[in-house]
Amino acid sequence: MLELSLDDYIMAIDIGTQSVRAMVFDGNGNEIANERVLNEPYYSLNPGWAEVPADDFWQNVCIVTNRVCQELKEDINKIKACSITANRDNIIPLDKDGNYIRDWIIWMDQRRVPEAVKDARNQIKGKNKIIHTFGKSFFDMLSNRSKFNWFKYHEKDTYDSAYKYLTLGGLIAYKFTGNYHDAVGMQVGVLPFNIEKLAWYDLDIVYEIIGVRRDQLAKLFHAGEIMGYVTEKASIETGLPVGLSIIAAGGDKQCETLGSGFFSDEQATISYGTLATIAITSKKFVKDRKFSYYTWPSSIPHAWNPEFYIDRGYWLVTWFCKQYAIEEDFPKLLNEMNEKAKDIPPGSNGLFVYPFWAPHYVLYPDAKGAIIGLTDAHTKEYLYRAILESIAYALRNGFEIIQGQIKNKTKEIYIVGGGSKSDVAMQLTADIFNIKTIRLQTHEVCAVGAAIAAGIGSGIFKDEEDGIKKMVKVDKVFYPIPKNSKIYDDIYKNVYKNFYKVSKPITDVLSKYGNL
Repeated sequence: MLELSLDDYIMAIDIGTQSVRAMVFDGNGNEIANERVLNEPYYSLNPGWAEVPADDFWQNVCIVTNRVCQELKEDINKIKACSITANRDNIIPLDKDGNYIRDWIIWMDQRRVPEAVKDARNQIKGKNKIIHTFGKSFFDMLSNRSKFNWFKYHEKDTYDSAYKYLTLGGLIAYKFTGNYHDAVGMQVGVLPFNIEKLAWYDLDIVYEIIGVRRDQLAKLFHAGEIMGYVTEKASIETGLPVGLSIIAAGGDKQCETLGSGFFSDEQATISYGTLATIAITSKKFVKDRKFSYYTWPSSIPHAWNPEFYIDRGYWLVTWFCKQYAIEEDFPKLLNEMNEKAKDIPPGSNGLFVYPFWAPHYVLYPDAKGAIIGLTDAHTKEYLYRAILESIAYALRNGFEIIQGQIKNKTKEIYIVGGGSKSDVAMQLTADIFNIKTIRLQTHEVCAVGAAIAAGIGSGIFKDEEDGIKKMVKVDKVFYPIPKNSKIYDDIYKNVYKNFYKVSKPITDVLSKYGNL
């Protein structure tokens, strides 16, 4: 382990869907440098597909690291450790020389491989023990949604040429170090990864069904472990010093959870981002066999993050803005809405939004979005507030399912993502959950979580608790207002929880005529 002083620096590289960021901190959690570059939007060759040019993410990493070098000048050598966090469930194949074979298939991609399901069923015939352990629906899901199977059934040349498959975090680690290494906490999505054991599966049938070989996958490291060192080639491209330690961290949501400031199941994190999530950290493995939520490896070694999500989280706010403002005026509109929404009572004066513009595939597989209770007295600020309330209702729903299995008593919720900037969103979340909610000073909690991992791996922090004390700083605390919580409890239990069942016969008819 390296020995780092508080005067030395830690770097975190945060690769999101919309941007790449490099942040540098000192040992007391003070921000030293912060550089960001926007990613080009993904492209779709067919409806539901989502791909990104192969080298885009790495080139943007090089841009932000070189900017950091220019900003720090000779102080660049104070950076003693670097961790990577990235958006999850992205796959790229490389050939034997480490060259890209094709572009990224990213997390938003919705293509499916129905023919793989038929083959999977044939493969598991007679394997009753396997079926009993995992369930037929589990194998059907894996085979149908596997990106590896897309290559196997639809891109034979890619499949035959693939030497390694890497996640986004794994690819950046490879570019820095020359090693096919990745963090345990990046293994999220349809992968042959045993979440409970935090390791690749040792059952051949799982690899056969998912469509990949064990030797095509990266060597895994727990958060805080050194994956390698910056090579001379990477130094030339990025500006970072040769020999700089690259330390494992985890996926974006995992690092968000750690960077929010907690490491026990008495705390939870809500991420009000495009994908809205609520997660806790658990030292024991739990899972929902119905897949209403997923349990992923944590950015804390030998721990897990049970996580519930809705696809169209704060994307609904973007949708709202597109209806009422040109893109350049989005910030102005949101400022106006947040001010006006403060004066709107809980329940948005009888206006209710059902937030499933995209369905929840398990809880509400046929759900459609809905706006109920609209009158000529409702203006756009009422709709805005009702949208915020609806997202919180959905996350409360998932949170109750997780709590029911973990049997924990959550005492506080940390809110991150774009929604945390809104006092209205913060207060109504506290009211709907009836739990104290906390906003942090920085919105870059992914980077903070990765920096904590780097700090532990380099010796600047003794453990996660020590890192959190130095890195995580609270901005404002919001307490539930009892009379508001009573109103929201009524709407949640008697409207939100019943809405899917009541509305389904109606949406079934409407679906016959919808083709968007």
